Amino acid sequence: MTVDQASSDHAPQPQAVLDIEQGLARLMGNSRIYFNALRRFATHMDAAEGVAAQLASGDHAGASRAMHTLKGAAGLLGAGEVQALAGALESSIARGDKVDTLLGTLADALQRVQLHIDAAMRDHVETSATRTQVAPDLPALLDRLAVLLDEGNGAAIELLEEWEAVLREGLGGAAWQAVSSAAHAYDFERAGVALQQARLRDAG
Repeated sequence: MTVDQASSDHAPQPQAVLDIEQGLARLMGNSRIYFNALRRFATHMDAAEGVAAQLASGDHAGASRAMHTLKGAAGLLGAGEVQALAGALESSIARGDKVDTLLGTLADALQRVQLHIDAAMRDHVETSATRTQVAPDLPALLDRLAVLLDEGNGAAIELLEEWEAVLREGLGGAAWQAVSSAAHAYDFERAGVALQQARLRDAG
């Protein structure tokens, strides 16, 4: 299922509502983190209404940030329809365009993706207790962590917890603690800087 093209000249091209395989690939096949992220996506269901209220109050910067955050969260899950609409809205808000049509389309898309998430959660069978997770390649793990931190995505915390032993050994105890502490305090920018510094130190 794809979104109907909005009437705005800047409407995105049709995208998949929810591509679970794509989302799992972005998290290196870690289904526990992926399905936890699906559960958390419910916090974005009122995003269209929230942005409309922000724009009505003149908070264009806040509305733009909200769409940037939604774009990253949707992209992580493989929710291409919502990701594309959030990106289009972020750009339209920056240009000062009218966005009523796009906001209505986003609200509809959020309802569609929630239906897909509900179905995916019902079909999901938890196997982590009986399946041994194979640790990913450390550079790939660090790259994924850096992307999540840059997006301000809460899945970074779960990645840190899931692969604590691998990351602690790879980064060193002090560096891992610096990254983990900042992330758990939701200071993703500081966590990203700490990660970058640790990687530059190791590269040197």
